[in-house]
Amino acid sequence: MVSGVLRKGRTTVFKNELRRYRRIPLDLPAHVVVNTVDEYEGRLVNISPGDLAVKLDPGHIVVGDAAVVSIKGLDVIEGRVARVMPDGFALSFMLSKRRRTILVEQLMLRANSNHAAGLKDRRSAPRHVGNEQRMACRLPDGASLFVKILDRSVDGVSVDSPRRPPVGSEIWMGRTRSIVMRHTMRGFVAVYDTSGQKPAPKLRAVQS
Repeated sequence: MVSGVLRKGRTTVFKNELRRYRRIPLDLPAHVVVNTVDEYEGRLVNISPGDLAVKLDPGHIVVGDAAVVSIKGLDVIEGRVARVMPDGFALSFMLSKRRRTILVEQLMLRANSNHAAGLKDRRSAPRHVGNEQRMACRLPDGASLFVKILDRSVDGVSVDSPRRPPVGSEIWMGRTRSIVMRHTMRGFVAVYDTSGQKPAPKLRAVQS
């Protein structure tokens, strides 16, 4: 049995909030519905792909309550209350893998708004089939591996890869600095970032 787990009826909730993701500070209006009955108006404090914190008068909200948080300009997110504070609560999400991926992209664009403004629609140039040509890729942790090019254009590339770097992370495709924009069924899509291009780092051992 996992330590620190409380049981409330048939619902299992964690005593200590599981912080699996880095949170992004974000101040947006939030409308909250708890247990499909009680409604609250509050403000989003911070959010990650797995949880969020909202500021409001928590009233009778308790850990384990089901809640739907509508964040203006972002998304409607369902989850369960993981922690209650004097001025609000933290919510642990109940999202499908697809919805979580979409949320990751939205948060990446907000967290890197200055950079993302130039990247959002960058892969608008004609794309060419890559015939699964291999290319060396350096990952954020410094490891390197070969990926197969599915298609490429002057501003980005889609690859078949056994590993998927986090959306928004900086990688090197060959000798070109790139930013991971989204994950695909076979790998990921990255756009080239040639602004302030630094010399490409030396590759460590390459994994095939």
